[in-house]
Amino acid sequence: MDNYTEQIVNSKPGAKQLLLFTGAIIFTAFGVFTLLFISFSTGAMLIILGGIGIYFAKLGMSFEYEYIFTNGDFEVAKIIAKSSRKNVCEIHEGDIKRILPYNSEKFQNELDINDKMTVKDFSSKEEQGRADCFAFIKNDNGRDLAVILELNDKNKDYIKSTYKNKLEY
Repeated sequence: MDNYTEQIVNSKPGAKQLLLFTGAIIFTAFGVFTLLFISFSTGAMLIILGGIGIYFAKLGMSFEYEYIFTNGDFEVAKIIAKSSRKNVCEIHEGDIKRILPYNSEKFQNELDINDKMTVKDFSSKEEQGRADCFAFIKNDNGRDLAVILELNDKNKDYIKSTYKNKLEY
């Protein structure tokens, strides 16, 4: 029988998505200016293109992460606008070196010591959720990789039982 659990975490959009959305709004406003003062046809085309840009940028701002833990392995998928799903991370149990609470002094020391560590944050990125975040550290082609996950109580119990020799407080 498989040991299986899953969780979905809503996430805030990053700076890149906010910049795309803002850029699309400015592009559309420029289209309105062009329509009123320069050329009707060019302005109309810019407004239509800006509207399409706003639509797709808004879709990209609505996303969540799905964590699936199966027999010690886990994968993270990014779900955009509740329709498009893309696997963004997969880690096997044997690849995990350590699991540290995100807010712990041990994790901060790990970041200070290893300045070449790559950090991939698949949490909600909200401050109140940081207490529930854990860093799964693994070696990735000679460099350390820290994968940040925000776990609910069920998944915390799962990692305590499955990764008990790798979990450090």
